[in-house]
Amino acid sequence: MTYQEKKCIVSLISTILIFGTYCLYMYPRYPEGGLESPETFRYWGSFVILLILLSMIAHIVISIIFNIVFRITTKEKEPSFADELDKLIDLKANRNSYFVFIVGFLLAMGSLVFYQLSQVMFMTLIISGFISDLTGSVTKLYHYRRGV
Repeated sequence: MTYQEKKCIVSLISTILIFGTYCLYMYPRYPEGGLESPETFRYWGSFVILLILLSMIAHIVISIIFNIVFRITTKEKEPSFADELDKLIDLKANRNSYFVFIVGFLLAMGSLVFYQLSQVMFMTLIISGFISDLTGSVTKLYHYRRGV
């Protein structure tokens, strides 16, 4: 298994663990007030901002730990360059990831058009962001294993 494949698997697992842990942490903090109260909007705003910040920090830390463990276990350095195949795979993964997020964004805005609660919009945005991140990692893993 190559460095890139291992990195994709670690990214996939860490994304699932970070999102799952964060959702379990935030679920009990859901406000008791009405569905459209200012406290509910504050909750969803803080949910999204904290999720983005904590996810970025956790991914950076996990990437550093992965590189240290990889170097210790294999006695190899991580590749210091990206060839044309790596760039092409990244482009395809980004394309698929963006497509999934845009579809989720359109569904979230569509929920407002059809008079759904604002919570439906926020949950759709959050879930589409999560699924788009998974899609990018799975696409990279698929292309590194099967080729372009």
